[in-house]
Amino acid sequence: MIALDHIQIAIPKDGEAKARAFWCEGLGLAEIEKPEALKVRGGLWLSLAGSELHLGVEEGFTPARKAHPGFAVDDIDTIAARITATGQSPRWDDTIESRRRFFAEDPFGNRLEFLQKD
Repeated sequence: MIALDHIQIAIPKDGEAKARAFWCEGLGLAEIEKPEALKVRGGLWLSLAGSELHLGVEEGFTPARKAHPGFAVDDIDTIAARITATGQSPRWDDTIESRRRFFAEDPFGNRLEFLQKD
């Protein structure tokens, strides 16, 4: 068996406040405690349903424009509204007939996908 434990997205140095505003305040994810030995690296960890999202500081940060996580959501319209409220713009895509989905960026320009099965 293989299951997803976590996914990591890179953020720039000192990007934690913007990340919290987007992921925690904007999208409602809960921050979880990082292991003590990893706190010095910066970044933050967030709880997802059954897995975790790790936001790791990367020196010389460049946003991921193609590679991206796909987040399964129950209510895509609510998530789209929350994304819009953070100042980002959902870009709806209908190329997969069985799923409603859109793409957006985090505050650092990383590509994100949100999907809901019909």
